[in-house]
Amino acid sequence: MANIRPLFFVLAALTILLVVVFELSTIAFLRNTVGDSAPGLGGPYLALLDGIILYTIILMAIGHFDFKAQTARIASVVTLILSFIGVFGALLMIIAAFVAIFLMLGLLLAAPFGTIAYFATYADFPKGVAVGALSFIMVLKLFFLVMLALTDLGYLKNKGLVILVALSLLATWLTSFLIALPPGFLSSITDAVGALITAVIAFVVLIVMFIMSIVAVYRSLKFSSPGREI
Repeated sequence: MANIRPLFFVLAALTILLVVVFELSTIAFLRNTVGDSAPGLGGPYLALLDGIILYTIILMAIGHFDFKAQTARIASVVTLILSFIGVFGALLMIIAAFVAIFLMLGLLLAAPFGTIAYFATYADFPKGVAVGALSFIMVLKLFFLVMLALTDLGYLKNKGLVILVALSLLATWLTSFLIALPPGFLSSITDAVGALITAVIAFVVLIVMFIMSIVAVYRSLKFSSPGREI
């Protein structure tokens, strides 16, 4: 990739960083709008998936420099550790989303007092604000993709990165669709369903990253053993 345009790469990196920060802040934004009862899991859960993209971009930035094999081994170990932590983090997020969904469904269906409690606590989910925030996130992600293409079209041949971005766009659209589709009093539940789907996608991606990093670490140790050239 000799024709890399650094300015566009920097813009791409800053954009995906902004996406992650904005996604993490959506829960606070929603709760400032309607109070602490708003679950608002859809946005923050997307940050896990987009955090993987951000980490990938960081590795790509490091790869632009002519580092020695030792740096590649360190990167493999760091990826192994982070993906291991990420797998358990994603698993906990899946459990949390399941609990939130069943709690809200249980209250909604437990007429009359449970239903009253559900409407008092969760029925005022600001679906318009949430959909607007997710639409803005989608625009940022598309801008990120354009900046990456302008950096070097070769990036679009990186199947792993393209699949990650495609999954991120799909998760964002699906979460927005699930929030916007039902009547407003159900949006808290469908927001959590979207978050659950995102967490499952991120969990699978992190499992793949973990396995690949194990292979990379094994290979680096194998070829750095005595009697072998690095």
